[in-house]
Amino acid sequence: MEKIKSIFFDADGTIINNKECEKQALIYLFENIGISYKEEFQNIFRPIDTMLWENESYNGISVTRDEIPVYRFQLLFEKLDISYDNYQKANDLFKIGLTNSKALMENSEEIVEYLYNKNYILCVVTNGLIEIQKPKVINSKIGKFFTHIIVSEEVGAHKPNPLIFNTLLERLCLSPCDVIMIGDSLKNDIQGAKNVNIKNIWYNPEKNQNNTNIIPDIEINDLIQLKDMF
Repeated sequence: MEKIKSIFFDADGTIINNKECEKQALIYLFENIGISYKEEFQNIFRPIDTMLWENESYNGISVTRDEIPVYRFQLLFEKLDISYDNYQKANDLFKIGLTNSKALMENSEEIVEYLYNKNYILCVVTNGLIEIQKPKVINSKIGKFFTHIIVSEEVGAHKPNPLIFNTLLERLCLSPCDVIMIGDSLKNDIQGAKNVNIKNIWYNPEKNQNNTNIIPDIEINDLIQLKDMF
């Protein structure tokens, strides 16, 4: 694309296979507390974790973002009817597992290396915790291709807040017109980019119907489609 100098990627669900990383982390957690892992554990954990982070509440109970990491495991063990109440240790083990997890989305390695070789400045803009998100990207096969990884925790604002995007633009000394954002979340990535007038590409591998009023500039279903655009 003409005039584009830098490409901002979301992490989880765009270049990082968060579901697989999460599974690896849960397996590590349960192995280290002496409980055999079952697939149903992730099926129960995912909606709990998602609801807490998106709404900062669960079944009408308000939960601060600082409380979520530990509280989610209290809810998980209660739902699994497992007699284990060291929720802080559970969260610590889960974080270790996530930090060491390695799983990429389909074609992300090929397309990131391709764009890097085309001399685009590649960056990651992600919500989450620094100690988890940065290692997940850096330790992956594509970590070496990114010049900047900015995490919501370090700026005190998460996507779609303009602050996280503007902070990275300032670090790069670039204008919104120099950048394009690629992400799988209409709310966080696409609306976030729109909030600062950055062109955007919605990565929609599941071909989900867009029932929102957030209209992406471009929609793709496979990252490999980016080769036809850049």
